[in-house]
Amino acid sequence: MKRAAPPGVNVRVSELMPRSGAIIFGDLVGKLGLVRVACLKCDRKGQYRLAKLIAHHGRDGRLVDFKDQITSDCPRRANDRVALHEICGACFP
Repeated sequence: MKRAAPPGVNVRVSELMPRSGAIIFGDLVGKLGLVRVACLKCDRKGQYRLAKLIAHHGRDGRLVDFKDQITSDCPRRANDRVALHEICGACFP
């Protein structure tokens, strides 16, 4: 169900959309130029230009969804063959 802003109130669309507390790419504009990703369990790491991420995923793209996408081929992704203490430790340091 969409919420409408009261008349005369300037609200961005992203403020009306539920985010479930997730950080979105738009939150990082003016704060970061690069988004770094690293795994705490292995040596995988990388960095992505925020402008390109916004161009591809939009300002409302959620970092948690992006992390799921880039770790999709990780052998430590949570599944029934990976012990809890061995699950992928990808994060945004």
